[in-house]
Amino acid sequence: MNIKNKWIAALLAAGMICAVCVGCDQQTGPEHSESTTDNVSEQQTQEQAPVTKYGNFTTEGSALTLEEIFKDDLKHSNDTFATGSSYSDEKISNVYKIADYVANYEKYIDEYDAREEFDKLYAQTGFTMDFGFGSDMIAHFIGMSGETFDYTDRMSELLDFPKVAAAQSTSVNAAMKAAENLVKDGQSGVSINQLTPISFSSLKSTDGPIYFALGSYHTMADLSEVQRTGDTLSAKLTFRIVDFYDWAEDATEPEFTSYLEKLDDDYRLLVGEIIDMPTLEAFCQADMAQLHYAGLAQNFLAHGTVVYNITWTAGQTFDQATVVPVN
Repeated sequence: MNIKNKWIAALLAAGMICAVCVGCDQQTGPEHSESTTDNVSEQQTQEQAPVTKYGNFTTEGSALTLEEIFKDDLKHSNDTFATGSSYSDEKISNVYKIADYVANYEKYIDEYDAREEFDKLYAQTGFTMDFGFGSDMIAHFIGMSGETFDYTDRMSELLDFPKVAAAQSTSVNAAMKAAENLVKDGQSGVSINQLTPISFSSLKSTDGPIYFALGSYHTMADLSEVQRTGDTLSAKLTFRIVDFYDWAEDATEPEFTSYLEKLDDDYRLLVGEIIDMPTLEAFCQADMAQLHYAGLAQNFLAHGTVVYNITWTAGQTFDQATVVPVN
């Protein structure tokens, strides 16, 4: 190798060494740099990204519709309506008479001129077929329209009942807690929607007429126009009772045993003048379900809404908040 070639070879060797060194620097430096950048970016994203869900509540989307909530119940209802009852024609007829009597209590009491006697019966035994609001619901049930029943104008009547009022508090407390976790200081105009309703099934026939209006039911509490300043929050609260009005076909426990066992012979004859006593003594939810299968009654959606303006301090409950009904 001549001098010129040696010089070129030396330059090439030096270049290779330099390239290897540069490669080491590039491999180590940028990798560390990229890791740092990613961590910072991830941290910034976590800090800047809004929290959109908390438990059963979200700031995304809109409030659920009745049809969305009870989709499966609606399908079952449509599939089974008028498919045929397993009861005999006589049993179905007697059950229908009871439902019709409840739905038209005032008419039958006047027709049989038995108001005074039935008032005494109620005073002595607590037994009555005057189900008030429940009578309206049963009338809609045997009316077979299947149309949604809106009891918004009777929400105050329902909420006067302690168990329903407690259900409202449970739902609203959850919504308030969600707002505290989803809405930051200085934010306003936020909506907090409940993803799924809360189910309640605490009502029994011994609770009185309200049982025949609700029975098992669901509640939802949605907040709109939420704003927060420090620990003070305010919002428009929409509380809903939502229900699919049907009867449990597998519930065969008699509903009126505790009352009927108190009847003496005279009152037993009085009640028996209007409806069949053996059918009444065995009357249960499954009987009402059979009316649906026989095509003599139809299940339906039902709901009621009440709206409040509410202001509270973080950590307070619904009972502690300032609540003003919106007319």
